[in-house]
Amino acid sequence: QKEDSKIWTIVENFDKQVEFHLDDDHVLWQDTRLVVPNNASLREALLTEAHSSPFSVHPGSTKMG
Repeated sequence: QKEDSKIWTIVENFDKQVEFHLDDDHVLWQDTRLVVPNNASLREALLTEAHSSPFSVHPGSTKMG
């Protein structure tokens, strides 16, 4: 997140943002969603990991697995 200029624009204008917040580790979230830099390989890696986990649950679902 530190290298993405759009994310830093959000952080710099933080006092005007309602739905964005930083957690204790200084990670930026939009409501309950992690803000991910616009980097295709990073996004692909995150999606692959999320979808290959045996414990992944789609939002709104109650079943695991």
